[in-house]
Amino acid sequence: MIVKTARFGDIEIEEEKIIKMPEGILGFPNQKRFFIMNHKDTPFKWLQSLDDPSLAFVIMNPIIFEPNYHINIPKSEVACLDIFDEKDALVMVIISIPKNPSKMTANLQGPLVINTKKMLAKQLILSDGKYTTRHYIFPQLKKNVASDNR
Repeated sequence: MIVKTARFGDIEIEEEKIIKMPEGILGFPNQKRFFIMNHKDTPFKWLQSLDDPSLAFVIMNPIIFEPNYHINIPKSEVACLDIFDEKDALVMVIISIPKNPSKMTANLQGPLVINTKKMLAKQLILSDGKYTTRHYIFPQLKKNVASDNR
């Protein structure tokens, strides 16, 4: 199927790559269908809305910059996503990129959990106070790169 996007032009995607989010994303409740695109050769990805061609979020696997990131998904959330095996769950977080990219932040308090088998997703709102909505990613990335170079 051909999808028109404001940022990327016309893109061809396979129907089975469409992610359904029945509750939408916080602040965007009417955006219910998305697909994920890679961003060049980087760990960043785009979560592009199929319902609004001008809406796309930068997302990333949080383990890349926060290796100890771990969330406990309530059983009620797992049930609504039909996740029965942990390996079928993909966790991504929304990245905010300000004018000064070194101050880039990630919303660790509102991760996106995607059932990769059923292509069903939900944004969770974690209330345990362990994570914030504005977690600076570069301090941790610098540490990880330094330890990898040893």
